[in-house]
Amino acid sequence: MAGKESTPAIYGASDLRRLLKDIEDRYGGAFEELGPGAIQDFEHLIDRVDAFLDLLADPGTDFRVKLMCCGKLRDDVLEFCRFYARWLGNPLMERLKAEVYELLEEAISWWVGQDVLDSIWR
Repeated sequence: MAGKESTPAIYGASDLRRLLKDIEDRYGGAFEELGPGAIQDFEHLIDRVDAFLDLLADPGTDFRVKLMCCGKLRDDVLEFCRFYARWLGNPLMERLKAEVYELLEEAISWWVGQDVLDSIWR
């Protein structure tokens, strides 16, 4: 696929964290330019996504809680991107939102796959 970047296949939680780190590296500079408050908000958002990955990996957490947290996180990402679009522009924030949403979808897919594998091996 010349000229089009594709998302790598996700094979585990470490790949999800690598993708999250890539997002942080790609967009962090834009928030740094806005000042310490903006970079702190961005880092808090990244930390929340990272905490959600931990939640997904926790077998003791009910699946409904995981899905509700994912929905809340998606809403928070949308609100965050709408807020910072004022200063960083709508196209950049739309790309950030799309990348985080894609990461969340990959995380849910990974979690469902883990659940299926666990049920097969029981």
